[in-house]
Amino acid sequence: MTAPARAVALRGAPGLAGWTALPERDRAVLLWLVVGDVITAELAALLAYGHRRIAQRRLARLAEYGLLSGSWAANRQRPRGPRYAYALTKSARAGLERLVWPDGRAHLDGGIEVVSPIIHGLATHDLFAAFLRASEPATGTVLAGWVPERACLRLLGGWLRPDALAVIRIGERSIVLLIERDLGTGRGPVLPEKVRRYRSAFSRSSEDPPIHVGIVVDSARRAASVGRLIARSDRPHPPVGVWVSAEAALTADSLRAIWTSPAGASVRTVDLAAHWGADPWPLLSPGCLGGPDGLDGLDERVFAAIPALARFTR
Repeated sequence: MTAPARAVALRGAPGLAGWTALPERDRAVLLWLVVGDVITAELAALLAYGHRRIAQRRLARLAEYGLLSGSWAANRQRPRGPRYAYALTKSARAGLERLVWPDGRAHLDGGIEVVSPIIHGLATHDLFAAFLRASEPATGTVLAGWVPERACLRLLGGWLRPDALAVIRIGERSIVLLIERDLGTGRGPVLPEKVRRYRSAFSRSSEDPPIHVGIVVDSARRAASVGRLIARSDRPHPPVGVWVSAEAALTADSLRAIWTSPAGASVRTVDLAAHWGADPWPLLSPGCLGGPDGLDGLDERVFAAIPALARFTR
């Protein structure tokens, strides 16, 4: 028998042997999980390791070290079947948060920081993966920023809870898309109320730069139903645009997928109105966690660079 792997100690400060002994890609994946929460071998391969089998081995080893825990995730809303997913252990999260925020992190007002269940998180990460795969660096049509739910819910103190935020760069234009991943479990006024809150938060003036709310559903039928539901109570007003699209369309070609407004207008992702049109962002592409600055476009630091969001970060 081989000897069990020894646990890696994270005592709250960089430079400790247990942390620095890990390969750089392992450390990048662990730091991303502070905000990303859950990861599969497929996503880990796309973000850092290049090959699924390498990702499987590294994630399993991190679990042996006591840094990750793994479990099967599946329910009737996800027809793809069960998937094995990893998350930080409680002690690893506490240690990594001390590494990321050595002076302590501000707490949410009025409650505990709670994110969506694993199934929902994986469904949202599927969109992240689709945008990464669709990026076209040669034409400057790329994903330039992606902020997961845990960081997004802190933006407005939990009053608004986007499942993710995407920044899409088309040449020198940058599109801001707040993503709501709908699995068909929300009923009645849930989505219309979310749309109302987005409009309340961002519609200070029609002269503000445009920002989009993209609701992603499981089927074209659900998209039509959600569009009708929102249209009954929505009062469209710039700068917030509300759009609905099906997951299959985004998975096939996320940059050219069709989004439909509750009023019936249609637009491709690349043709959404840009938030600003200069100072293009660095691109994100497969393997983006492999470099020293890979996390810059994947956490809450993205907010400060977006005009409509910067005021919430002060």
